Amino acid sequence: MSSKKIILAIQNDETDPPHLAAMWLEEIGFHVQVLRADLGESVPTIVPDNVAALMPLGGHMSATDDHVAPWLPAERALLKDAIDRNIPIFAICLGTQLLAIAGGGSVKRFEKSEIGVFDLVPTVAAKDDPIFRDLTNIPATLWHEDYVANLPKGAVTLASTGVCANQIYRIGQLIYGIQCHPEVDISIIAQWEHGADNAYKNSGITSMQPDFIKAESQLAKVWKPIIQNWGRLVSNL
Repeated sequence: MSSKKIILAIQNDETDPPHLAAMWLEEIGFHVQVLRADLGESVPTIVPDNVAALMPLGGHMSATDDHVAPWLPAERALLKDAIDRNIPIFAICLGTQLLAIAGGGSVKRFEKSEIGVFDLVPTVAAKDDPIFRDLTNIPATLWHEDYVANLPKGAVTLASTGVCANQIYRIGQLIYGIQCHPEVDISIIAQWEHGADNAYKNSGITSMQPDFIKAESQLAKVWKPIIQNWGRLVSNL
């Protein structure tokens, strides 16, 4: 088992900490070190030697909004370094879009945001994936107006919705892009709705809280083992 037990979570927005994902990983022995890029903490461009994996998180900005979030070029460089050296990544929402661009893919914007609790449909490729192979449907919390339009070369799509093909993808062995938000609970959803970012204003919904409350226990039941199984694989490197 690796002696490196640190996962570096890059927080891009004050309202999107690693939260449940960090708790689940800490349950299996990791220390999740949160780098507050949103508060001006310096983002390295090379993965530190003591870091086993990266977790770039969500945010209200787009993946190329460098004028809004001046740390994004460094974050994309950090992800590129991890891709080049096959260092594990579990990228969430904005983090997934940053990962795609870092790997040579591209991101576009929906005409209408995808917000709510949806079932992701696994692809044929998911049957061979060590984390997603046993799932027939994947309930997920979606909150995004941008999406990964083109994957990096060699990446494999693992799950989709009707309007977004690349909901989950994998680069190499343990580098995952996850467009949904497995890390959130109802308190975060309520905070997002209160803050009403552009994605929410463009969604056409009044509230997703009732649907989320109904699905919350099932979401945790599905996503906790996914994240912990990824963590165990990271530990065994």
